[in-house]
Amino acid sequence: MKKIMSVALLVVAVGAAVGMNVNWSGEPDYIQSAEARVGSYLTSDYGRVACNSKKIDDQRWELGCTNQAKSKTFQFAVFSADQAPYGVSRPFYLEAINDDAKQSAEQGLMRYLQINTKAG
Repeated sequence: MKKIMSVALLVVAVGAAVGMNVNWSGEPDYIQSAEARVGSYLTSDYGRVACNSKKIDDQRWELGCTNQAKSKTFQFAVFSADQAPYGVSRPFYLEAINDDAKQSAEQGLMRYLQINTKAG
């Protein structure tokens, strides 16, 4: 019975944390949003990708996604939407860094992310 109560309390605690947007990794919410959306969209267009982000400085993060089957690596600079030079309808703004990222910006669902391909 104690084990069941412990598990139940853990589930409630995790649910409460998620409801409060607690970010266990220390990443801003917009980074998690970018990672999930870009990963999903790239998977839709190119097949399964693995994405990881890293902090460059207080204002800039980089998101890298890799599709090993097709030997593609997509690199993006990620900023909060309030830093975008134009209006975006999501919490993040992306700039394509490498050629694969620039090409992906015009493909399938990725084109809806309004990726800046001139900056990187």
